[in-house]
Amino acid sequence: MVLLVALDERPDRSERVIAFAIAEAKLRKDKVVFVHSLFGEGKTSPKEIEEGEKLLKWAEEIARKEGVEFETRLLVRGKEPAEDIVEFADEINANMVIIGVRKRRPAGKIIFGSVAQDIILHASKPVVCVK
Repeated sequence: MVLLVALDERPDRSERVIAFAIAEAKLRKDKVVFVHSLFGEGKTSPKEIEEGEKLLKWAEEIARKEGVEFETRLLVRGKEPAEDIVEFADEINANMVIIGVRKRRPAGKIIFGSVAQDIILHASKPVVCVK
């Protein structure tokens, strides 16, 4: 069984998502696949890639310390993050997608969209939201 854990650049949100995912992995004896998605195709700076790699390294250190089976993947495949995460969940046959969510004003969602909302609406797998 595989738990896909989508991490964003906010350490406070990602920390809660990682903690929840590790607890679930221990309970279910599942593998955790931590992912961070960046758009790519010239729209992603080297600094963003470096920060994504650091985020995944941090998740890796926590998972190793906690003794759970894990893998990390930085997705830079030219897709919007929500689309990329949903497709990747299907590619690895994840049993569950775990994401972080935050409260946003309605105008913010309209203007900027919501990666979490798009994942929830389009994923073929169950999605757990960690607040």
